[in-house]
Amino acid sequence: MRAMSRTSSSEYETVPPEPAALVESLRAFGYELSTALADLADNSLFHHSRHITVHFHWAGENSAIALADDGDGMDERTLVNAMRLGSRNPRAPRDPGDFGRFGLGLKTASFSQCRRVTVFTKQHRKETLIRCWDLDHVAETGEWQLLRTSSALAARLAEKLADTKQGTVVIWEKLDRLTADTKTENDADEDAFLRRAEQVGDHFSAVFHRFMNGNRAVAFSLNGTAIQPWDPFLVDEAATQRLPLERLRFQGHVVEVEPFILPHLSKLDISAHRTAAGLRGWNAHQGFYIYRNRRLLVPGDWLGIKGWRQEEHYKLARIQVDLPNALDHEWEIDVTKSRARPPEKLRRELVRIGESTRSVAKRVYSHRGAKLVPAEGQERVFLWEQTAKHNQVSYRVNRDHPLVKQVRAACSDAPKFSALIRLIEETIPVPLITITDREKPDQTIGPFETSKESEILEVMRQVFASLRASGLSRREALLRLAHFEPFPRFPELLQTIQEEDEP
Repeated sequence: MRAMSRTSSSEYETVPPEPAALVESLRAFGYELSTALADLADNSLFHHSRHITVHFHWAGENSAIALADDGDGMDERTLVNAMRLGSRNPRAPRDPGDFGRFGLGLKTASFSQCRRVTVFTKQHRKETLIRCWDLDHVAETGEWQLLRTSSALAARLAEKLADTKQGTVVIWEKLDRLTADTKTENDADEDAFLRRAEQVGDHFSAVFHRFMNGNRAVAFSLNGTAIQPWDPFLVDEAATQRLPLERLRFQGHVVEVEPFILPHLSKLDISAHRTAAGLRGWNAHQGFYIYRNRRLLVPGDWLGIKGWRQEEHYKLARIQVDLPNALDHEWEIDVTKSRARPPEKLRRELVRIGESTRSVAKRVYSHRGAKLVPAEGQERVFLWEQTAKHNQVSYRVNRDHPLVKQVRAACSDAPKFSALIRLIEETIPVPLITITDREKPDQTIGPFETSKESEILEVMRQVFASLRASGLSRREALLRLAHFEPFPRFPELLQTIQEEDEP
């Protein structure tokens, strides 16, 4: 083989990137605040941290966000390399427990949210080391000058949050994309800042839930409050079905796939049902859950499989997929760790597993739901009726609904009652409801979905009392109640009403 000749200096020019322009481009990698902080937490986990805390410090435009851990800490060489852009070749082999790939995570995650990132790190029985990227300083000097100093605020936060023995604290300041034009004394600005903190806590609860359990559980906290894990598979519920685990071999590595069928809502109490819905709702969280080194990347998705949509009758199907980090390229894992796409060979296997899982989930959903369907000849009773006239559709309150009839009879001012009903009917925001349901279907809540059990029971009691007052026997009233929408959705509460009224 012919040896590669050395290129003469007259044949090329060295063209280093312009620092200010490059760092501004790196700020557009597509991180959300939650995913950016999760990227920092990945580094903490890789360095054997047992406690990871996120702290939101409110001070208007001078606010700061910090993530602290009690991990191994870094020596000077490791710290400088960690702050270097492109510190590792993404194709190079790495530790099986490593969460990174591109050598960009700490920098791009930080730059996406702030203009100054400072790292304090300390190894056991050694001095604390400091390095800081200040993008304004880079722009002013036109050089990649990594500072060895910190701001006074960063120093105070590091002293407050750092473990006394060892660990690392990453502090973000100049949060131009989060706190620009905010005022310290403005309550609305502060509330918005703290709401973002809550969103980060919810994100960590899902992404790192498997690290929060077990004998070597890692403790996560947000502003001093422990973050609780969100279990998408409801493994502690007796009615959850675990289908057989499969180990798929691909390019010398193993991908583990374990399907779960979650319990029908009739098998869950209201609190468990609401929690299992997750941040995006039951329908949006069905599908494959992609994990890499136990860290959640995709929280429910059918991975673009043709013809598979997130539909109501498949919402009980959730499938756990565990990947090794050696397959990042094949699964198209991106820098933000928020996307994954399976290689074609594995896709066929996932379709096979997904089909059987969806089939079981549909049977569970349909079987339980069938018990709520009225008996033949017994129609359901709805509060709202749809009417059509001259090709125009409108909605009106069912005047024969027993609760409406009883309230109307008890009302001392019948004209005002009728006027109220008409006003309600004429002002239903049908266009807004239609647009919202079409554009954000998983944000539209169902009847009583956010209500307490006691509130639903009270409504049931009032309707049941109205039925009894209309002259129905106890048995007849209970049967009618079971067919009044939306009460068939709550069979256990119907059972409670029956037990309460037993002679």
